[in-house]
Amino acid sequence: MPAGDAGSGASLTALARTAINEGLAALAANRREHALRWLERAHRLLPNDPNATLSLASACLAQDPGRAEALFAGIAAQYDVRQAWLGLAAARLRVAGADAAAEPLGVALSRHVLGVETASLAQQIVSCRALAGWCGLRSDGRLEVHAAAPGRVRVSLDGTALRGLRLPGGWQHGSRIEVRVGDLPLLGSPIRIDVIRRVSGCVEVFQGGVRGWAWHPGDPGRPAELTLSYASGGLTQSVIAGDDTMPVPDTGPLAHARWFTLARADLLDAPGPIHVRGPDGTDLLGSPLDPFADQALHVAAALQLGQSYPAGPPRKRMIAAADTAHILGASNTVLPADCPAAAKPVGADPVGADRRRRATVVVIPVHNGETVALDCLRSVLASMPDDARVLVVDDGSSEPGLVAALDGLARQGRIRLLRHATAQGFPASANAGIRAARDQDVVLLNSDTLVPPGWLQRLRDAAYAAHDIGTVTPLSNDATILSYPGVAGSNPVPDQGATNRLDRMAERANGGTLADIPVGVGFCLFLRRDCLTAVGSFRTDLFAQGYGEENDLCLRARMLGWRNVALTGLFVGHMGGSSFGADAAHLRARNGRILEQLHPGHQALIDDFVTRDPLAEPRRRIDLARWREAGRAWRESVILVTHDEGGGVEARVRQAVAAHAASGRRPVVLRPARTAQDEPAIAVRDGVADDFHNLVFAMPREQAALLRLLRPARAVEVHHFLQHPPAMYDVVAKLGLPYEVHIHDYAWFCPRVLLVGGHNRYCGEPDLHECEACVADHGSFLHEEISVAALRQRSAAFLSGAHRVVVPSADTACRVQRHFPELSPVLVPHEDDQDIPRLASIRADSVGGRHGGCRNVMAGGASRRARPTKSAPMRLAPVRPVGAGRPRVCVVGAIGVHKGYDVLLACARDAARRGLDIEFVVVGHTIDDARMMATGRVFVTGRFAPGEAVDMIVAQQARLGFVTSIAPETWCLSLGDIWRAGLPVAAFDIGAPAERLKKTGFGFLLPLGLSPGAINNALIAAIGTAGDG
Repeated sequence: MPAGDAGSGASLTALARTAINEGLAALAANRREHALRWLERAHRLLPNDPNATLSLASACLAQDPGRAEALFAGIAAQYDVRQAWLGLAAARLRVAGADAAAEPLGVALSRHVLGVETASLAQQIVSCRALAGWCGLRSDGRLEVHAAAPGRVRVSLDGTALRGLRLPGGWQHGSRIEVRVGDLPLLGSPIRIDVIRRVSGCVEVFQGGVRGWAWHPGDPGRPAELTLSYASGGLTQSVIAGDDTMPVPDTGPLAHARWFTLARADLLDAPGPIHVRGPDGTDLLGSPLDPFADQALHVAAALQLGQSYPAGPPRKRMIAAADTAHILGASNTVLPADCPAAAKPVGADPVGADRRRRATVVVIPVHNGETVALDCLRSVLASMPDDARVLVVDDGSSEPGLVAALDGLARQGRIRLLRHATAQGFPASANAGIRAARDQDVVLLNSDTLVPPGWLQRLRDAAYAAHDIGTVTPLSNDATILSYPGVAGSNPVPDQGATNRLDRMAERANGGTLADIPVGVGFCLFLRRDCLTAVGSFRTDLFAQGYGEENDLCLRARMLGWRNVALTGLFVGHMGGSSFGADAAHLRARNGRILEQLHPGHQALIDDFVTRDPLAEPRRRIDLARWREAGRAWRESVILVTHDEGGGVEARVRQAVAAHAASGRRPVVLRPARTAQDEPAIAVRDGVADDFHNLVFAMPREQAALLRLLRPARAVEVHHFLQHPPAMYDVVAKLGLPYEVHIHDYAWFCPRVLLVGGHNRYCGEPDLHECEACVADHGSFLHEEISVAALRQRSAAFLSGAHRVVVPSADTACRVQRHFPELSPVLVPHEDDQDIPRLASIRADSVGGRHGGCRNVMAGGASRRARPTKSAPMRLAPVRPVGAGRPRVCVVGAIGVHKGYDVLLACARDAARRGLDIEFVVVGHTIDDARMMATGRVFVTGRFAPGEAVDMIVAQQARLGFVTSIAPETWCLSLGDIWRAGLPVAAFDIGAPAERLKKTGFGFLLPLGLSPGAINNALIAAIGTAGDG
């Protein structure tokens, strides 16, 4: 039974956009409380969306500057956005004073043009801190200076003193403006012209022409002026990126990217690569590019076909590729036309293989990133064999410290250094290194990697393990298809020590084991020279700054019979993803399209590899080695079996994990899984350090291996078998360990799990015949074909063998014993309700015995009283101030069918239809937020993290909690959260919530099946009575 889901990624985005629009409209109308609710909802729907976060931070600034500071800081750390820096300054001014606010304000002034909101904030901070003053640059080039200290204002542009505040012509090509009063720099100085004028964007060949987008992140209101520089003839052409009719996704918060398009006819008649550059001369991502290359390829293919299928007598002279270049006037070498990606390397003997083992050159292209690059070089130089050399290609680095350090290493003879005057991109730098290595093998190594001892020798041995191996790639934390332990982007970045430890485990587990892969990965790629000689180097005419160029080379190698292999016994650390910042995704997408055009089926080849996952076993062997090493720190272990559905079961399992770990027992968690071949499987996870992603065992095929791994355990704790293969029962039996079962729902005897029938109501637990009919008509949620009778028979046998069967409530015990009368469940409540701190305040504020019940209008006009709790009077007084508007009733959790979605929806519609003085708020989410909120009487906050519930409930300023569950819950965690928030609770008279209410008296009960109108009447009466008290 679905617990409640707000929807797919697309629907979540749509819901979040609606919430943002509602919130911003409310802000504009100065309805701050309304705005905060909607923007908080947007943030909870899309917590990683920077626009949602920035909007919420702005709304929080006035009333909750501490929250605003945290939100603004998160955005500023990831995106260099003026509004984030200014918001952070404003929040810190309120929270910590002007000293703390000065730093983010300085960043905003230094790296961004002035906005309308800047001057007043800057003046306030400077005056509070008694600074020398502040300065900034307007978009039109006017310098704004506000000196607060006595003395002469001095302005310099790149070290040259200026007269007055007027900037000279051509200032846009400068780097920095310094502003001082006397010897004191003003806040905002130096003003970074180079940063403010920097252009972010991406270009590609489109329908024979060029298209792309660009903008100034430091001056988003100004359209970007771009220059096209043609390699042939030294011609240039200007274009303005000014089309903002089509949005550019994934460009960061408040981005204002604009498009430009140049058709083939708009380009100058100068074939060859074209550089598309911003005002500072830096190439946009995707530049250089050659819109003429595609035609050249197709002409070459046509000429080759003409030779292969002559229409007349053989010609005396065959047309060569050079003739094609002459026909097109192209200066670039014409390469073969596009070809399909080979499913397997072609031919028994690769083209060009000479079987001669060579020396190796490690080629490291470097562009800025001083700390990371020097860490990489230290790592490499510490582990180089005598017959290998390091060649660094400095691709136009601008960091003085890095440039000096590389020069020093070159002078010491520790590296050979090549240097580009300007950045040319990774493919061009790699090619420079490949050419400089002459006849030697090459390892291409990213400058953000860390290598372990012995890495190079192992790569070389792997490369020559077979005559047809052309490339070798190790495993890494961030290596696309070769990532370990989890998928790329999910793993922490290891330091040198962690890299060495992971490598030791990989070598211990896999040694020199090789696996064929479709393509190598460029972060650390061994290239045999005989393969390179046959295949050629990287294509700089297509792949610009990089991404995908190694895929193209490796696919070309496959076509010539070479193999690409992974060395699974070697691990190299990789920082990853830092080269092109937030725009990297656009370059990857662009180059991915180029790859698919060059090698049709390339993506299908990669997808097939991922689906088959031939590296699953080598990764699992490493996990096993790490698992056994980690196990030495524990005196014993306990196995916890659970599902992977989250919710209350997951919360209880987390508590159990923490308790076992605190007692020195390693918590081993078993969850359901599927193998790459879609076999049912069991995943073994460490409850404390959950980074063992590959301990997945197909059932029943790998049952013996799973048992060997688990047998050191002392006991088994079964929480749930949902989605587990039936072999899980056999695993527990064969372990031969004492086990106990914790009952969380009714999956032991109800295939629909929650005792809810096909009509979305509590089924009443009928006889076996009716249960079988219900499942036949409405389906099962057990993910296996099993009758009700067989399920109950299997469960009876399993439960009777348990050391003990634990239930959280007496109601649950009664229902379990009704179906398994031989059991004697042990009652262990999840918590003692009497110890909940805020219940005392509910009792103190309640009005004694006057509240014996609430008037409740029943269907047909008859009236009756909602049944009060038996052991205590109802506790209905609010403990939080109530805001303006209708009284609120709070519902908590993931509200699906069994949690009362239909009940709540009907109540909301009834309240709207009758104009009742009541509204509802769901702290959490529902199976259909949009339908619920369309009533105008329900607000849904969005998901919350563990530990957030109570504060969120308090923030709603509700008068009453409402547990809407229409099926018998075994405990109900949300009930305790509502009580902890200080609210009394209404609930239906069924299951553990009713049992707990009867014991505590902290609320009242409603008859199950009460009509929506009668429910609303009872809730309103309860709220009104509490208000009277």
